[in-house]
Amino acid sequence: MTTKARPDRAQQMLLRGFLKRESASAAGLLRFSIALGTVNALLMIASAYLLAQSIHLVMFEGADLSAVSHFLWTLGGLILVRGLLLALSQRLSARAARNIKSNIRANLLAKITQLGPNFTDQKGHGAMLNTLHDGVEALHDYYANYLPSVAYSALIPLAILVVIFPTDWQAGLIFLFTAPLIPFFMILVGHKAEKLNQERWQQLAVLGNYFFDRIRGLTQLKLFDATKRELKQIAKISDDFRHATLSVLKIAFLSSFALEFLATISVALVAVLIGFRLFFGTLDFATGFVVLLLAPEFYLPLRKLGNHYHARLEGISAAGEMLEILQTPGNESQVMAKPASSALDDTSNNGSITVSRLSFTYPNSNEGIHDITLALPATGMMAFVGASGAGKSTLFDCFLGFYPQVISCIDAGNGPFSAADIPKWQQEIAWIPQQPTLFYASIKENIMLGKPNATSAEVTIAAEKAGALAFIQSLPDGFDTLLGEQGEGLSGGQKQRIALARAFLKDAHILILDEPTAHLDSATERDVQRAINEHAKTHLVLVIAHRLSTLQQADSIFLLEAGRVVQQGNYQTLSQQTGPFKQLLNSDTQAGAHA
Repeated sequence: MTTKARPDRAQQMLLRGFLKRESASAAGLLRFSIALGTVNALLMIASAYLLAQSIHLVMFEGADLSAVSHFLWTLGGLILVRGLLLALSQRLSARAARNIKSNIRANLLAKITQLGPNFTDQKGHGAMLNTLHDGVEALHDYYANYLPSVAYSALIPLAILVVIFPTDWQAGLIFLFTAPLIPFFMILVGHKAEKLNQERWQQLAVLGNYFFDRIRGLTQLKLFDATKRELKQIAKISDDFRHATLSVLKIAFLSSFALEFLATISVALVAVLIGFRLFFGTLDFATGFVVLLLAPEFYLPLRKLGNHYHARLEGISAAGEMLEILQTPGNESQVMAKPASSALDDTSNNGSITVSRLSFTYPNSNEGIHDITLALPATGMMAFVGASGAGKSTLFDCFLGFYPQVISCIDAGNGPFSAADIPKWQQEIAWIPQQPTLFYASIKENIMLGKPNATSAEVTIAAEKAGALAFIQSLPDGFDTLLGEQGEGLSGGQKQRIALARAFLKDAHILILDEPTAHLDSATERDVQRAINEHAKTHLVLVIAHRLSTLQQADSIFLLEAGRVVQQGNYQTLSQQTGPFKQLLNSDTQAGAHA
């Protein structure tokens, strides 16, 4: 038990430290919000004294309305000021929480971008989306409500004790001894909820991954008539998550009941004590009424802290996933350190790229690429071909900088790259994967992702170059046609051409493609291939080849087997040689399935 508890406490301290550090970006707003709330509490104490004094004068001193009107006007003004202070305090704390969430989300996105797609695949897309969205949103109540409540639970009861003790020390002692019971039971009950809440977040990550994968494979599930089976499985996982959520809520409701019960008993005890002392004449009415008015206000911050304690549990559970992402090493120490600006200076090498002894294998696996050495020219089309699993996609991922630990094997003319070079190196690359990503936006906006400041004329030229202009102009709204998520409303070939137009608009030095003509009809294929060939005259084009026509158009072909380059040359030469390439051609005359 002891050995297990220590890491838990250390982890809790680490998470609390992380949440505290992240609040630094909006610490000023939070402090100002807490200050306004504290001033509001002080005005509440003053209001209680004014109200008690007014009632005392009317009931026991025989004063008329005019005699207490100045008290009532002041009381009304204090109520208005308190309302304004409360609204402003809540608004500032909410703004501070939004600023902190935006900062955390930006840091997470930057770190995920640095770690690359491999990290996202390992964690699961659903879990990552859950952390970025629901996890970050779960911190809102932590910063907007829980942290101010912690401050109020210390400041407001202390201010009331300072006022009560000189007036009625017996009631002050009741406040002093009953107040610690509320946070004690809150922590005692919340300890169990904290463990259950962490398990709930883990289940939510599993559910997110499972559901995300099934949505992406919905077409395959329908083809194999497996939708009913998967729906039953999703229902089972969802039911388990529902039970976990209800377990947390059950404890949360139990803790709220316990805190309300303790606060009610404490207020009742004070009321009984005041009643007996008034009956026996040992306490004047004004003092007793002030104590009765302040008793609920004394316990109110502690009760609110108990109500918001669940926000603390959710915030810490969500922060665990974020901290794991942010603390994941980016492998920068495994590469050569050098200035980011020098690695992209290609003047000494005429823009050519050298890949030297590049090797990469996936964790806990021997799959990957091994000892690849390439000399790529500044311009031309280079085709990479091989059977499924030969290492083509892994090699391209290394080109794209997704694995910083091997980026030093690439040299663009002035020495090997370092991890610091990757962002600038990626700006020199336009990449079109096998399934291009289109967003819920207009066609023009999707194309302009390649160059946000492009003119309408440049967008039109890029679309024409990609063979997309004709079908875009045939649409009722033309370039302003709104697309659904992932290009809903377009055919596969049309999506591919929009992605090509985006890449042509970016006009990067290197264009990396995963068979751009795979979803096109023969006429459009010729137009697009012609545009790519024209582009390759002034740029370097690297393409994973699926079709024979692509191989015939390539300046050089690299054949991969088991993660190694086993043959290279142009199509005419390799097709006449006896070897793996000729065997590949013979196994499938269209060469469309070998990718």
